[in-house]
Amino acid sequence: MLFNSLHFYVFCLIVFPLYFFLQEDKQRKLLLWSSVYFYACLKVAFVPLLLLSFIATFIGSIRIFESEKQSTKKLWLYFVLLVNLGILVFFKYTDFLRSILHDLGVNGSNSSEFKAIGFILPLGISFYTFQAIAYAVDVYRGLLKPERNFSDFSLFLLFFPQLVAGPIMRADVLIPQFKGRKLFSKENFSLGMGQIALGIFKKTMIADPISDFIEPIFANPANYDFAACFLGVYFFTIQIYCDFAGYSDIAIGAGKILGFNIPINFKRPYLASSSTDLWRRWHISLSTWLRDYIYFTLGGSRVPLIQNYFNVFVTMVIGGAWHGAAWNFIIWGFICGVSLTVEKFFIEFGYEKYFLKIPKVLRITYTFCLFMLGALFFRSLNFDLAMVMLKRILTLQTTGIFTINYILFIPTGILFVIEVLEETKLVSKIKESGLYQTVRVPMLASIFLVAGCIYTVTASPQFYYFQF
Repeated sequence: MLFNSLHFYVFCLIVFPLYFFLQEDKQRKLLLWSSVYFYACLKVAFVPLLLLSFIATFIGSIRIFESEKQSTKKLWLYFVLLVNLGILVFFKYTDFLRSILHDLGVNGSNSSEFKAIGFILPLGISFYTFQAIAYAVDVYRGLLKPERNFSDFSLFLLFFPQLVAGPIMRADVLIPQFKGRKLFSKENFSLGMGQIALGIFKKTMIADPISDFIEPIFANPANYDFAACFLGVYFFTIQIYCDFAGYSDIAIGAGKILGFNIPINFKRPYLASSSTDLWRRWHISLSTWLRDYIYFTLGGSRVPLIQNYFNVFVTMVIGGAWHGAAWNFIIWGFICGVSLTVEKFFIEFGYEKYFLKIPKVLRITYTFCLFMLGALFFRSLNFDLAMVMLKRILTLQTTGIFTINYILFIPTGILFVIEVLEETKLVSKIKESGLYQTVRVPMLASIFLVAGCIYTVTASPQFYYFQF
């Protein structure tokens, strides 16, 4: 089931009211089976894979906790990692690894053309796999006691608002929230509807129209001049944010209505004044996951300086590979890793003070442009097309088609104003004004109505991160 569909509207109209009429244990059961239905609507054939991952993680984590010997604990942790990463690697990376072996000439085939098997990637597999791994590692580290009720444990991994595309939740944050009966709250409902409306605005009014505009540019950049290629990269950078942050907003809003606090996943990343700052604001649940379970495992900052730089770099490359089984994602991770490592070098040796003397607007522009460079590779269909587009931009190629959709600047401009107001703390004062209280309900209703009309006449594209 997609958040951006009439199906989800109907789903919420049935599940949400029913949820508040039930007692505590029935509420959890309703959430569990609603989440199963939510995922099955996307692809019912992958439900058994979910079950396999859940059972392995559930049993393995209990064994980790109960084992007295450290070696036994480690074996059970390896078991959980093997099952979860094995499923992930099989479905997501098999063809990529085969293509590498083919290029190296070690696949034993006489054919010069590589033929992919073409496995269908289970939706949300990267998200729930990382969530399951974090759970088992936290138990192993002694930070968490394993959940003994399989239904509650399954609900932790299945919880429909964040099941398919995050935020990646931690057990110590979400599982305790399942305890106790949830009562309807007007405040939670108001906050949740506002968050959902913001997410729909980002996805349906900004990300989807941008997708239609940039698709032909990225499909064949050689046909377009440097300005069109630049606009393609610029608008994709906006699209990926609005698409993913839009999903997170809807997830947070839906959870809030049901009485759950799902952590914020994006915090105005394009107003960051450095790459380090941006990664504290962008996909926060993944950034903290990579920090806690990759960077710290490699030794974090408790190692010699050169090794620390290496740890930062490798962590970001792994983050790039997490996004997709292709070289363009690894290059994206490489660019992110280099930018963070270079900034860390300047900070360590006291050069940051010179960077801070640069006007903040220029630092924000530099950070955004650097992220755009990574976005070019992230979105490109392959490395060759990425290099064609990059070359046309850098050499200011004027031959080719110039195209632009001026209407796209209207919703993106509105969002920019909203985020600047939030960044400068002025939005809280505006929300307290009588004018805002007067227009808020009609404004939210308009967003839901327009989106509903769009979903009625056309199928809104699925969220970009569903492919990961």
